[in-house]
Amino acid sequence: MFTVRAVVDPDTIRLCEDLQMRIWGMSEREVVPLHQLVAAISAGGLVLGGFAPDGALVGFAYAVPGWRLGLPVWHSHMTGVLPTHQDSGLGFQLKCAQREGALAAGVAHIVWTYDPLQAGNARFNLGRLGAVASRYHEDYYGAMTDAINRGLPSDRFEVDWFLRSARVVSRLAGVPRAPLDLDCPWALAAAGPTSPPAPGRPHLDLDAPRLLVEIPPNLAALKTEHPDLAASWREATRTVFRFYLGRGYKATEAAAVPDSDVPRTAYLLERTPKHVATLPSGQREGAPR
Repeated sequence: MFTVRAVVDPDTIRLCEDLQMRIWGMSEREVVPLHQLVAAISAGGLVLGGFAPDGALVGFAYAVPGWRLGLPVWHSHMTGVLPTHQDSGLGFQLKCAQREGALAAGVAHIVWTYDPLQAGNARFNLGRLGAVASRYHEDYYGAMTDAINRGLPSDRFEVDWFLRSARVVSRLAGVPRAPLDLDCPWALAAAGPTSPPAPGRPHLDLDAPRLLVEIPPNLAALKTEHPDLAASWREATRTVFRFYLGRGYKATEAAAVPDSDVPRTAYLLERTPKHVATLPSGQREGAPR
């Protein structure tokens, strides 16, 4: 249904500016401009366009090259699809094409950031793509004013996508994975079956190899209708993620909580899981999204 290809001509790259404003509700001041996108391509990065059957540009992905401890890495700064075409599979197509472009360039590691309270992004990044999060950045960009991000501190997970790993290859192939193990201890869960849910008390005294962390099911609605509750979730999850990631845990899964009467999403944190590739020793910080 969609065509995904590299974008190099200025006219189409200019359309990527407009697309950013339409996807994220950005002002002109906040978009990544044409000259930066052209420079990134010239430096070895990649801009991909997702085109509808009528030729309209409806999605794009943008990555810039970098280095981590002497090894090449791409930073995927933006991947977005117009709301009218979301949940169509185009985002997955864009990420798969980005992976192919990186591997062709000799790069086997891509990183990016996202808001850990965005349940849909969490399930896509960790569950569908097989990325792993082991770094948490508090208020990474400072106050943001675009329609999606304004109203909360800009905390971010930074994920690692190890392109040749068995985990990633399996996820991209759609191999079924087990549901969340609800017998794991909950480092954070909703306080009760209220609507909308409020965060319970963070538990910072757990030592199990696998932990669960709940997040709100719909952050956008929560920020609009109950901003105080959204702020409470940010504070509670920040406390839990910073504590446990700082002690060697990684967020390896994000999925719907099975057998729940109401929509719930939770992360699985694992301590040094052997099946997950890791960064070289001592590597902690990364580039922004």
